[in-house]
Amino acid sequence: MNQNKITAGGLEFLVRFALPIDRLKINELMSNTARWLKESGSSQWGDILQGFDVHQIEQRIERGEVALFETDEGLLAGAMIIRKTPSEWDSDLWEELASENAYYLHRIMVSREFGGISLSKEMINWSEKLAIHEKIPFVRLDCIKTNDKLNQMYCRYGFQLIDEKNGFNLYQKSFHLSEY
Repeated sequence: MNQNKITAGGLEFLVRFALPIDRLKINELMSNTARWLKESGSSQWGDILQGFDVHQIEQRIERGEVALFETDEGLLAGAMIIRKTPSEWDSDLWEELASENAYYLHRIMVSREFGGISLSKEMINWSEKLAIHEKIPFVRLDCIKTNDKLNQMYCRYGFQLIDEKNGFNLYQKSFHLSEY
């Protein structure tokens, strides 16, 4: 498995885990994504626009849990958190399922410059391959229930709707690791 490259829209992107030196460009992408979501009519990521981050991306960078997707020139095209352990947020939403070994995806961000080429799909596919490689049986994410476009997208990407809690839909993709 080549874990350090993906292709989307005929473009190739290098994949690596973020280092502390990447914080500024990640924060810029996160702020731009939050503004875009607000302009699109979504209340998601409002915490970012208010100056705090419930998903603590800086701590995730320190723990090696932020994947970056860059052009050959080093332009940040996308990023996402791949939590190796459930956060308090995840534990509250997933309840007893949070005790299972799983990756939790958060803050899936695509630079508007690379919108429309299915980069998010390839980013998520990459996280799934990583889970299989690391023998992690589940990849999970949540989405605000009222964002129809995002909910439909996760279903198209093969995620199963597991539950709904506190206005969020819980999605999971399972892997039968004995097949790999």
